[in-house]
Amino acid sequence: MAPRGETRVDPAVQRSRDAQARRILEGELRREEARLEALRREFAGGEPERRGDERNYARYLQRVEELRAAIARAEADVAAIRRELARLPP
Repeated sequence: MAPRGETRVDPAVQRSRDAQARRILEGELRREEARLEALRREFAGGEPERRGDERNYARYLQRVEELRAAIARAEADVAAIRRELARLPP
């Protein structure tokens, strides 16, 4: 018997919700992985190509640090989405 205030969800409805959540998370994962790959390409192993507006070396170094931070955030986002996917039933 379900505790007071809780209602049981039909298993078919729950499977449908789980499948929809999985589709959404998989789409987010693909987008985040593509974003991460683009950032890594731009980062070019720590030596991104200098842009015309970066005549000042300090500005270039600032962009390198911003790219490094963006990559770390994107990696954390990908890991979080993978954890969420792992929590869903197969």
